Amino acid sequence: MKTNLTTRAFVILLLTSTAGTALAQVPTPSAPKEGATLELAEIIVTARKRKENLQDVPLTISVVGADAIARTGAENINDLAEQTPGLSIKPGFGRTGGGRPSIRGMSSILGDANAAFFVDGVYIANNINSYQLDNIERVEVIKGPQSALFGRQTFSGAINFITRRPTNEMKGQAKLTVAQYDQIEATGYISGPVIEDKLLMEINARKYNFGGDYVNADNGKRELGAQNSTNVGGRVLFTPTENFEAILSVGFSKDRDKGYIYGFQGSAKNNCYNANVVGAIGTTPRASSRARGFYCGEVETLDSYAYNNDELEALGYHGLEREFYRTSLALNYEFDNDWSVTSTSAFNHNESITGQDNTLVRSTAPSLSISARTQEDYSQELRVMSPQSDRIRGLAGVYYFHDDQPEGYSVVQATGARQHFDSKDGVRSRSAFAMIEGDVTDDLTLGAEARYQKETIQDTDEVLGAANGAAGKPTNLKKAKFDAFLPRFTARYKVDRDMTLFATAAKGNKPGGFNSLPTDAQPAEVQRLRDAGLGVFDEEGAWSYEVGAKGTALDAVNYSASAFLIDWTKQQLTRGEPYIRTNGTPNSAALIQNAGKSEIKGFELDVSGNAADWLFLRFAYTYVNAEFVDFYDEVTEEIYDTDGRASRLVNGQPNPADVDGLDGDLKGNKLPQTPSNQFTLTTQVTQPLSADLDFVWRTDFAYESKRFSQVDNLNHTGDSLNVNMNVSVEAQDWTFALFARNLLNDRTPLVVTRLLDFSKPIFRPNPLGGNQLTFLRDFAVSAPRKRQFGASFTYRF
Repeated sequence: MKTNLTTRAFVILLLTSTAGTALAQVPTPSAPKEGATLELAEIIVTARKRKENLQDVPLTISVVGADAIARTGAENINDLAEQTPGLSIKPGFGRTGGGRPSIRGMSSILGDANAAFFVDGVYIANNINSYQLDNIERVEVIKGPQSALFGRQTFSGAINFITRRPTNEMKGQAKLTVAQYDQIEATGYISGPVIEDKLLMEINARKYNFGGDYVNADNGKRELGAQNSTNVGGRVLFTPTENFEAILSVGFSKDRDKGYIYGFQGSAKNNCYNANVVGAIGTTPRASSRARGFYCGEVETLDSYAYNNDELEALGYHGLEREFYRTSLALNYEFDNDWSVTSTSAFNHNESITGQDNTLVRSTAPSLSISARTQEDYSQELRVMSPQSDRIRGLAGVYYFHDDQPEGYSVVQATGARQHFDSKDGVRSRSAFAMIEGDVTDDLTLGAEARYQKETIQDTDEVLGAANGAAGKPTNLKKAKFDAFLPRFTARYKVDRDMTLFATAAKGNKPGGFNSLPTDAQPAEVQRLRDAGLGVFDEEGAWSYEVGAKGTALDAVNYSASAFLIDWTKQQLTRGEPYIRTNGTPNSAALIQNAGKSEIKGFELDVSGNAADWLFLRFAYTYVNAEFVDFYDEVTEEIYDTDGRASRLVNGQPNPADVDGLDGDLKGNKLPQTPSNQFTLTTQVTQPLSADLDFVWRTDFAYESKRFSQVDNLNHTGDSLNVNMNVSVEAQDWTFALFARNLLNDRTPLVVTRLLDFSKPIFRPNPLGGNQLTFLRDFAVSAPRKRQFGASFTYRF
């Protein structure tokens, strides 16, 4: 029986508003190429290394398919994050940093991210923000620790790009996009048989250019944020028999970007906890306490930004130059008794050169840092799987990952000479994993998974060689070993064919490691940082618990809801430490420290469906309450200091001589870079214009509440609301679309970074005696892309 518009809309809203503490998410379906009716098609995912119906997997998974990617006009993973409740990615450092994925409040600022990217199940150690989306079949965002089956760096979740398989029929697509700010993007692929039914191939390519949308105050050109990319890839599918297949995937990408949109606010804007200046040492002010000024409240994007691009290019460099080579080979053999064995081998190679403007102000004599780094890794996974139709089923496997960062160089700004260095930094990871699942009854299924992982992380002190000479040899080889047992338990109960209940408990971890101490620091400064315990940081871990429900209603509505609790220990956070370069000038290093304990509580809800044959609606919401349970931060203690005795621990405890209070105790503070509320609202109207043409109007709203910049919770970004609109005319073999991105021209900062104002030195009391030279506090602010209008034309054959 067909349900009318009012009833269907009411059910969607009812599920949205009455989910209580339940919640979750589901994929966003989109209109088919023919006809206007949206059907609830079965969605197959591989989140547990096997093909399963999304509604049957006892996990919270968001899926964004190829049609949704096309209709939203998404360019990269940052755009896809806006379609995924519970996932936040803010690329505040352009494509140099790439933006760190934060899933359910488990954010990170420095070091490895807490969620990992995969392409067809292959771990990608580097950022993936320039990966082309034209060859994507779907993106699976899997919430909660995935360490048991996916391994390292997935203790908050995994993001898996599933690429399109070559087809047995000749087909292809070409797409051209033009938009404001000199954006032009051309993508295309062709797929078909080389030998019918036996050897299939796809080749894809992309050329992307964005001219920048902010005027550079250094030279008056509109060039900040400019990006250029070239992507070429291909896949070969070989199926000589019905039981065996081999898939070879290769990819190459090249990026060249100008400086990103990032600038210093200036210490003159500090409005709280200012330094108490009582005198001077020479011409440098002297304070009676360790406070050095702060900015409290909402931080706004700057009126202007500057980046010394001309000076970088005069030396032959850019803000970012990067080349990435990616290869993988998957072999799968299925026996006649339905047992199967799978081998996945992969090799990745990355070369990056970054040109950093250290002052970010208009200057004829800028301070530049230019450095290059090479990274390469290879991995091997071998697993065996039992028949999945059996009442008791499972899989088991072994995995090896080998990562090296063998070499690099720094550039002497004055002469352009290169100082090369060799390195023995790297990771060696070995693990074994298994899963067993059984049907206790026809409706109840219980499962257990586990991984035993051994990792060795090694680090060296890089030594710069002579200008344009031989590479300096690394010194002080250090190794740290981390062993972990990482289980996950799942339960699934089928209430009926339309509703599934599930529960999970999972442990995840992220190994510790060594801070990259500055190579340009004076030896005494490097030793000082080591003596302060900043040379190394510990492993962090988390237990995550989740209950949820997913299903369908009225044959027209998908819903998913879950509630979660995460106990997080030894969270890896950042702190900035000033140091003196070998040339006597000041600089600052961002280093990792461990917090004590944190707790995250929250829920997610995702409801989508057809209110009418012509109207698709989706509402997704995530609430996260992420707080410190046990963490003393001496950097925060300094902010409030009035007596000059703060911020130095004695035997691991706060200084007993500090009489102005324990202000560095952050129990109850919110975790940084984590929005408490996120929602996504999508409306899509589809109307036939003729027997062969459809009109589609899609609008996507993505909201995030404020994110605190640091653990002190004194300043934040404010709330953001990004609205994207896409209006298209679609035929069977072509689509013409007009789009608007950031329609409301939201200016909420992407990232606020706590730094120092090196133009404002100040002496302050040293808790160990005497005075310490430091600098007033400053904050750097990055800005989002501006409102943009454009058009695209897609031709399919």
